[in-house]
Amino acid sequence: MSQAMDTSSESESFGKKVRGHRPRGRETHRRSGRDRGLVSGGREDVRAAEISDKIGTLANTLQDTSRNLTKVDKMLGQYRDHADDQAEAMTLLRESLEDSINQLQTRRLSRTNGVRSSSVSSLHNSDLEAFSGSEEKRFQPTSPLKDYGSSPKGRKRSQSAGVRFRDSNRPADDIHSVHQTLRDLYSDQQRLSDDLDREILRRNRSDIDTRRAMENLSEHMTVSQRQDSVSSHVERRLQELEREMNAERERDRRAEWRVAGDDDQQENLGRCQVRPEEREEREDGLTARLLRAEREKSKMEQELGRARRLLEQSEDSRESLVQQVENMHGELLRTRTEKTVVHRPQTETSQLRAQLCSGHGEREGGRDYSELEKEVAELRAQLHKASVRSEVEELRRALESKERENLRLSLQVKEFSSDMEGWEEQHLRILDQLKSMQSRGQTEKKEMEALVLESAKSKNELKTRAQEAVRQWRAKCRRLQKELEDAEVQGRLHEEKALQVSREMENSEAQLKALSQQTEASRRELGEALGRLALREAELHRKGVELSEAHQRQLALQQEIREVKEASAALQQESQRQTSTIARLREENHILEEQADVQARRLQRDQEDKAELQITLKQMTAAHAQLSLRLTEEENTRKDMQRATTELQAKLTLLQEERTSLSQQLQLEREVHQKELNNMATTVKDDRTRKDREVQETLRLCRQENDELSTQLREIKADAVSDKELRVALHIKLDRMKDECDKLVAQLHTKDDAHSLLQRKYQQLKQELKDKASVDEQRCVSESELLRLEKKIVTMEAERETVLMSLGEELDAVCRSLVRNGQDKLQQVISQRPGLVKDPHHWLAETKTKLRWLSEEVRERDAKERRLRKQHQQTRDELKALRQSRGSEQETLQQRLDQQEKLLLSLSTEKKELLERSRAKEEEMRSFQDRVLDLEMNTRIALEHLESVPEKHCLLDDFKDFEESRQQMAFVEQRCGRYKEIVRDLQDQLDESKRKIQEYREAKLDATSRSLRLAALSSSIKGPSTFLSSTVRPDCLSPPRRLTVTDLDDAQDEGSRPFTH
Repeated sequence: MSQAMDTSSESESFGKKVRGHRPRGRETHRRSGRDRGLVSGGREDVRAAEISDKIGTLANTLQDTSRNLTKVDKMLGQYRDHADDQAEAMTLLRESLEDSINQLQTRRLSRTNGVRSSSVSSLHNSDLEAFSGSEEKRFQPTSPLKDYGSSPKGRKRSQSAGVRFRDSNRPADDIHSVHQTLRDLYSDQQRLSDDLDREILRRNRSDIDTRRAMENLSEHMTVSQRQDSVSSHVERRLQELEREMNAERERDRRAEWRVAGDDDQQENLGRCQVRPEEREEREDGLTARLLRAEREKSKMEQELGRARRLLEQSEDSRESLVQQVENMHGELLRTRTEKTVVHRPQTETSQLRAQLCSGHGEREGGRDYSELEKEVAELRAQLHKASVRSEVEELRRALESKERENLRLSLQVKEFSSDMEGWEEQHLRILDQLKSMQSRGQTEKKEMEALVLESAKSKNELKTRAQEAVRQWRAKCRRLQKELEDAEVQGRLHEEKALQVSREMENSEAQLKALSQQTEASRRELGEALGRLALREAELHRKGVELSEAHQRQLALQQEIREVKEASAALQQESQRQTSTIARLREENHILEEQADVQARRLQRDQEDKAELQITLKQMTAAHAQLSLRLTEEENTRKDMQRATTELQAKLTLLQEERTSLSQQLQLEREVHQKELNNMATTVKDDRTRKDREVQETLRLCRQENDELSTQLREIKADAVSDKELRVALHIKLDRMKDECDKLVAQLHTKDDAHSLLQRKYQQLKQELKDKASVDEQRCVSESELLRLEKKIVTMEAERETVLMSLGEELDAVCRSLVRNGQDKLQQVISQRPGLVKDPHHWLAETKTKLRWLSEEVRERDAKERRLRKQHQQTRDELKALRQSRGSEQETLQQRLDQQEKLLLSLSTEKKELLERSRAKEEEMRSFQDRVLDLEMNTRIALEHLESVPEKHCLLDDFKDFEESRQQMAFVEQRCGRYKEIVRDLQDQLDESKRKIQEYREAKLDATSRSLRLAALSSSIKGPSTFLSSTVRPDCLSPPRRLTVTDLDDAQDEGSRPFTH
């Protein structure tokens, strides 16, 4: 119903556009003709209105067909896109299969003893050759660990073909048994490799063939001149493709048999030369390989079972989508039938009124009316045929697109299942590694903590003792050396200081002279000079105090040296103990470093796996987030642009205000700077005078201090002589103590390094434990998600079966709607049974038969359409002849109509009131039509919103959004139901308004008939012949011309508004 409403509303809007842009000259001509024909307008206008209504409906249906054709073009574009996606998926599958083949070949070549591996996929002949009818030679399985008796054509192997263990009583048969087992292994391996190659070739060729068939189908559908059906063409093309595939398979098998025979001969020759010493080893290896091969075969069989299940699911989903398409087309057909049923009573009522009102007009215009009815019937048949053909093409294209989508989904499901299996295996490995690492980490942590405590205690004790002893010893030694050297050089220093002071005074005088030119440089230099003088004064005072204390320190040093000797002996004993502990700690550190490296590697692997999992999850969630954010981003960008414009305007105003304020501030700062410069000049002058005074005072103080220093120097010289003797003895002792202290410092550095290494390892182990805990949490989350996805898959499978059943029922409904007289034939075609859903091949065969039947029906209707076209052409030729004959009659009638125009002037006053009433009614009609159009536009927008939902490229996002999409569909269906109810109410209102307008038209016709009677009475007085001749309308007698789009619109306008002008 919604699509039918859509098409009707668009056709009405198109008609309005054409009416609005109609040329003006045509309108004036129509007015003049209408004014001239109002004398005889009663009966003829009703008939013309009915014809214009019919032509309007035909124009609407033509516009609907053109719109359907544009939709078909869009569906073709979507089909091409889906075909490209399918080709990409098939290339990915081909690459994965090639990689697996390369891996198998590398495994075969890696065997050094000539024995080929049998760890390949366990594909059987029945699995891989389900669609091929050729039965060639096959390698029979010979494994003793598996039962192959189920195959009907395979003969039983002899007992010598199995693997036998060595018997000590029969040494001569060993070579024969080994050779036989190797042959069996080779035959199994060759069979499996052939099956794999055959399956790869079959899939690649089937993909290529389906693509070619689809392209040929699309080309043949576009060519309308070919009369053969699409189904027969597809069958012929599929047969040709099967022949080509069988021929290529035979060539490949022959080449493979040749290569296999050569390889078998070479391996048999090599195996016959096996030495007897290596027989036992090879037999053990063969048994192990056989067991391994059987395990791998079982694994591959499980994987094949999963792949088959996924393919069945994809086929079921494809069938459900086809069913949905059929449902939509069934709804379209229902809406069109309802539309035709609605139009029939209107046309019948208009025909009855025309028959009642047209007494004299039917005699003269009967032929024209019958001819127009024939044309209308022909046009309806053409439109019906075009709509049926377009619907069949849309059905086929929709089926093809859904098949491609199902293939793509099946590939995505396969990839997803393989990824999930890999993730599960990785999670299990990570859990095992984490458990082992936790147990090791706990033991290592305990050992490390014990070692750290012991090393920390010994280290702290050694540090405290050694640092105190070394500090005291070094401080005392340095003080003694400095004091002795200072005592010898103090005399010289005082003299040099006096000279330096005098030189500095001269420099200061020069600097004071330069201050007049460089104020800033003089400040810095004066500050430095004052600082130096203060330091020298402090040094002189300190040195005087130190000289007095030097004597007391010498006595204390002697006692301390004795204590240092005792401490050094104790330190030597402790150092010996520490060397032994250090060696033991080094060995333990080496072991811990190796363990830490192993754990670090494991952690790196775990982190890489974790990062890969996080990346995949982010990619899968990012696709969904991007789709949801696009809508919000577009709305936010629009709002942000509006905000940005307002903000920019506000910023411009603020910048102008700031500019004015900054200009004012600059002027104020300039004035302030000028004032500060003036103040600086005055302060510089004051500083000069003050500094000159201070320099003179410092010179006077320096002279006094020089006198005091000279007296102190004499006393120090006397003390220095006695100190020299002590210094020589102390130098010898200090050298010994230095050597011992250097050794202790080296030992302390080594211990510090070992402790830092242990601390780092402890921190690393802590970080590893934290990472393991986070990995466990993520694993739990992933397991819960897997369970939820499995539940969803179960529900999807249940829904698939229901959708397939509904699709079959809808297709049967389409067939019943198209059938007219062939009920027996329809019963033969429609034989849908409930068990066919589980068997997709039979279901597809029945759908093919139904489509063939539909194509035959379309052919029959095409033939009918051709016959109707011929009849239509004949009627057009007759109409042309009538137009030429009536041209002369129209000229005479024109003269008579000019005479009757004078009589119409008296009736113009009465017509004005009727025109105003009709205009008011028409405005009401337009308002009702506008409301209906608005509602139809809303429904169309809702449907377009449903159709424009973007496709999900990621299967996990599809599963997550499936429930949301179902909820949205339910909500939209509710809204559509409400809109339909509103449209029905409005339709009822329109029907009531049309009924009122019809009553008004009947009243209007009565009034015109009265006016015509008055005119007839007046004209009968003048002459009866003129009135009778003027009753015939010139438009009816004029020769009929060929209909165009503008003429159809004009006719529709005249039917809706016959008396507006």
